Amino acid sequence: MWQKLALYVFGEKISGDVPARIHEEINEQQFESEKLIGWVQLVLVVTFGILYVLAPAPAEMASFRLEPWALALYFLFTVIRLRCAYKRFLPRWLLVLSVVMDIGLLMALIWSFHIKYDQPPTFYLKALTMIYVFIFIALRTLRFEPKYILITGAVSVIGWLVLVIYAITATPGDPMITWNYVTYLTANSVLIGAEIDKILSIIVVTLVLAAAVLRAQRTFYRANIDHSAAEDLSRFVSREVTNHITSANRALLPLCSPISRLSRQCPRNSRRKSWRRP
Repeated sequence: MWQKLALYVFGEKISGDVPARIHEEINEQQFESEKLIGWVQLVLVVTFGILYVLAPAPAEMASFRLEPWALALYFLFTVIRLRCAYKRFLPRWLLVLSVVMDIGLLMALIWSFHIKYDQPPTFYLKALTMIYVFIFIALRTLRFEPKYILITGAVSVIGWLVLVIYAITATPGDPMITWNYVTYLTANSVLIGAEIDKILSIIVVTLVLAAAVLRAQRTFYRANIDHSAAEDLSRFVSREVTNHITSANRALLPLCSPISRLSRQCPRNSRRKSWRRP
C-alpha cells in the first residue's frame, strides 16, 4: 500500500543507475538554477533596502536599528554566494548556509519590529513580513532537489517557533495569551490557534512543493535518459528511423514470426498484424 501511495504521490522512481553523462547534464542545469537563485536573492535584499529607506520612521523609534546591519550582512553574503555560483563552487554546506541566512534575515527583521516601534514582543507576530517565508521556500524549487525545500521549510518552522516562544516568555508572569479573536486583532496579544495555523501553512506548502519537485525531478531524469538513448540510437540507424521511433504516438510492437506466435512469446496485439509474408 505504501509503495502504491508513494508511486501516486511522487511518481515512478528511476530504475537502475543514472548514467554519468546524465548526471553531468543535470549538474549543469543545477548551476544555472543557482545563478538564478542568487540573482533573485540579490533583488530581494535590494528591495528590502529600498523599502527600509522609503518607509517613514516612527516618532518613537528606538536609537538602535537592527535592519541596516542585517541587510548589509545579507547583501554581502548574497554577493559572495552569487560569485561562488559563477565560479562553480557551491558545496552543500554553502547551500544550507544560504537557506539559514535567508530565513535568519527574515526572522531578525520581524523580531526587530517591536524594538523599532517600542512595543511588546507580541507585536511582531502580526507583521505581514512573515509571508516572505513562502517566497524563500518557493525559491528553492528552482533547484531540482527537494531536500533544500524541506530544509527551508524546517528552518522556517523552527524560526517562527522561536519567535512565538520568545514573545510569550519575554514578559515574566504575563504571556499575553488570549482565546478571543477580536482581542487578538485589536491588542498586543497572542492567539495560539493563529500561530498554529501559520506553522501548518508553512509545513503544507513545503511538503506540496517538495512532492511536486520530486515528481518533476524523476520526469526530468527520464526525459534526459530517453533523449540520450535517442542520440545514441541515431549513430547506428538513420535519423528518419530515430525520429519515427521517438515521435511515435503509440508504443512500437516487435515483429512476430510463426514460431514465436506458437510459443506465445509475441504480444497479443501484434500476432495478427506484425507478421507479413515476403
